[in-house]
Amino acid sequence: MKPRIYLAGPTVFLADADDAGARLVALCAQYGCEGLYPLDFDLDGPMSSRTIQAACLRELRSADGVVADLSPFRGPHADDGTAFELGFAHALGLPIWAYTTDPRPLIERIPGARAASGHVRDDKGLLIENFGRAHNAMLAEAILHLGTSPEESIRLAAETLRR
Repeated sequence: MKPRIYLAGPTVFLADADDAGARLVALCAQYGCEGLYPLDFDLDGPMSSRTIQAACLRELRSADGVVADLSPFRGPHADDGTAFELGFAHALGLPIWAYTTDPRPLIERIPGARAASGHVRDDKGLLIENFGRAHNAMLAEAILHLGTSPEESIRLAAETLRR
């Protein structure tokens, strides 16, 4: 049976979401895996936030791994729905690969100023993490590899999952 890769990310919000998802699913097939794209899932009832979440969690439970788009979404951070899916996947013990269009560390992406303490804080006075990672420590440490393209991450996931 082909390994099943859950394709997480804000791709579902794109104007060409169906075509973009089909490209991701095709990449999975190219590398010998089955891509699970959220817009392809059957809902248990009329479309609602509850039926969408239930379908996504059901498919995550059936997956062998996750590839996630963690590109900045409506700000400097990844989509919060994708972050939730990654936390759920991590709790299930699923391996996670990700990609982003902006791999710079958070400290370089969020405007801030150095405080007297030496820490860098944003315009609201909140500490900006400075671990050299593109994402918050909770996401960064759950990811096996952060790439810069879906193809790279899907290829690496497939190589690992097909072993």
